[in-house]
Amino acid sequence: MRLRYRLAIVLLLAFPAASFAAKEPAPSLRQPVSLFGTSEIFSADSSAFYKWHGMMRRYALERRHAPPAWRELVQSLQGLDLRAQIERANAAINSHPYVPSPVNWHESNYWETPFEFLRKGGQCQDYAIAKYLLLREAGVPAAGLRVVVLRDTQLGLDHAVTVAYVGGEALVLDNLRSAVVPASSLPEYEPYYSINEEGWWLHRGPHARYAAIR
Repeated sequence: MRLRYRLAIVLLLAFPAASFAAKEPAPSLRQPVSLFGTSEIFSADSSAFYKWHGMMRRYALERRHAPPAWRELVQSLQGLDLRAQIERANAAINSHPYVPSPVNWHESNYWETPFEFLRKGGQCQDYAIAKYLLLREAGVPAAGLRVVVLRDTQLGLDHAVTVAYVGGEALVLDNLRSAVVPASSLPEYEPYYSINEEGWWLHRGPHARYAAIR
């Protein structure tokens, strides 16, 4: 949770608003609701997000030898409807301890694979990643899921959550809350960006963290 996402600033400088003008989300990625009250600009090129891609590469290697605890979590979601899968994934991952990156990895912002998280605990982005990939393993399409990096304006801290889209509603899976709640109920959350396996979204407007960018 105690993160500083300087990458968002770098990306805004590297990709000025005009460079996004011609880019529209693929039809499968267009979501029916506005996430945290923002408008979004999609790009399929997420190569600048090196922590995300580094984590995904490690995950692909480790997945070949997934621990029994992970396989059991995936199996526990099988046969459930989507809302039940989301709630169970949120509760299961939230049961693990919060451990800051400097304690586990001696760096401030290491992005763990789910297997590293199960072994060592983690901080907010690690909960979000573990939930995202647990739901993906259970068969939820990437187009219905994101990891969102944001600012909690009440706490004055950077944070990360998982968002899942169900029946036209954006639902937030958050390590700070035991319940899955609608994104619309969290006005204190102002997103920097969101990401999944198919690309990333720049959030804009008065409820985005960089509201001055139009």
